[in-house]
Amino acid sequence: MTIPDVFMEACLKACGIQRHAQAKACSQEDSVVGVSSPIIMALYNKAGEILEKLEKQKGTIKSLCLADDVADKKRTYALVCESLKYKDVLEIVIKQAGLLEAGKPRLRPSVATVLVYDFLFGRGLQTSGSYKQIVLSHKTRLQAELAKIKIKRKVKDNKDLIPARIRDAVVLPRWIRVNTLVASVEKVIEMFTKLGYRVDSETEPSQLSGKVFRQDKHIPELVMLPSNVDLHDNPLLLDGSIIIQDKASCFPAYILNPPKDSTVIDACAAPGNKTSHLSAIMGNTGKIFAFDMDKRRLGTLKKMTGRARCTNIEPIHGSFLDIDVNDERYRNVEYILLDPSCSGSGIVGRMDHLLDQDKESVEDEADQAASETRIAALADFQKKAILHAMKFPHVKKVVYSTCSKHRQENEDVVQHVLTAQEDFSLADGVFPQWTRRGLPLFSGAEKVIRTEPKEDSCIGFFVALFERQTELINENHKVHIGGKRLAPVEDVHSEVIATTKNAKKRRKKKSNASTEAAA
Repeated sequence: MTIPDVFMEACLKACGIQRHAQAKACSQEDSVVGVSSPIIMALYNKAGEILEKLEKQKGTIKSLCLADDVADKKRTYALVCESLKYKDVLEIVIKQAGLLEAGKPRLRPSVATVLVYDFLFGRGLQTSGSYKQIVLSHKTRLQAELAKIKIKRKVKDNKDLIPARIRDAVVLPRWIRVNTLVASVEKVIEMFTKLGYRVDSETEPSQLSGKVFRQDKHIPELVMLPSNVDLHDNPLLLDGSIIIQDKASCFPAYILNPPKDSTVIDACAAPGNKTSHLSAIMGNTGKIFAFDMDKRRLGTLKKMTGRARCTNIEPIHGSFLDIDVNDERYRNVEYILLDPSCSGSGIVGRMDHLLDQDKESVEDEADQAASETRIAALADFQKKAILHAMKFPHVKKVVYSTCSKHRQENEDVVQHVLTAQEDFSLADGVFPQWTRRGLPLFSGAEKVIRTEPKEDSCIGFFVALFERQTELINENHKVHIGGKRLAPVEDVHSEVIATTKNAKKRRKKKSNASTEAAA
């Protein structure tokens, strides 16, 4: 045995790895695979392709793994996520073992990553042919390099090799909203129970695993599931009984709570989850005008609200800011949901921590300045949108929301709007069961709502409900201000005109008298 071999044996032994045991395990696992080798090779290739696209920021883990060209979505998703967890270790092992320098054809780095993950950390290689030959020809070296890393980092458990930013990351549960236009909460819970799920009310949300669920304590139509649950082919999702929607994203429609037969505007509607939530609250009655400037996203809204069986929504391709508030078409609008473009700084994807490897690095001054400029521009747009919403003559309530953590887009925007007009103020008693409130930056900030991912198990969010203090009653044209009934609008208008004419007469008479006195 050569000196390098002796060293490798010592490393393997120190980490509890036996050559013959590992080889036997790999051999057994290869032999029991119930799927043909070409299919498994295609799985490795597709997972490697997704890793390459993620590196180039050409999609999200979820969107790429659930794409139409992915044959085995569940296994591909698991293989990609697990490979990303160990990516930094895998890259070192692969490089030190010289894996990419051997074999014809040579392995692509991304494919080598998923193969070596399965070999060292997963269920063992699940394929035969050239891929297996290349990896197994480097078996001892790969194991030895892993052993050296574990010795150097003083760890015994492979899981301790996962970077702290991944181990300690905020992992959000999967939230689903029961679509009451299609099914009741009781029916959905019954269906999940039949699918083998059970209630788990004790485990921390980030630690939920397996077939468990929990009904939300704030919004009864919401159900919490484990973060890694796979729902893409769930019959309840496919028939529109449930909609995947983060808990905080359900707050705007829930708080606005338009009654049945209302006329509502969803100002920046796509992709349509909040729109379908409004429709469910209204029981498919009344009318919802759903605006969006992006034609493709509006198409997504049509598809999603169609699957949710919404029949009271009219999608409109265009800008909400371009609407004439006096247009006869929108004269009866009483409720407006405004969730405009924002920085998205509160969004925490369930798998974002696997990709954001540079998150701990400090932004340079140029990047920070660009970010501040963008936030300021977004805040200006948000202010304009709210004030425009308040100009609709018969609107009673406007709910404003962002998925931002920045005060510039939240409390600062609300404070500006409150000082820029007098007809609307923040509504009292909004969502009293929710205790996390706005930053104490102005009087009344306790009336707005915030969420924090780590504490609330949902994305970072902000919601404010504005309510009109003056109300126009169309039927008899009376004006009510602060609950007091004043004179008819026509009488007020006539009185103003008469007062103005009398003032002009008095000024003219006084002017003539002054002229005569001077003469």
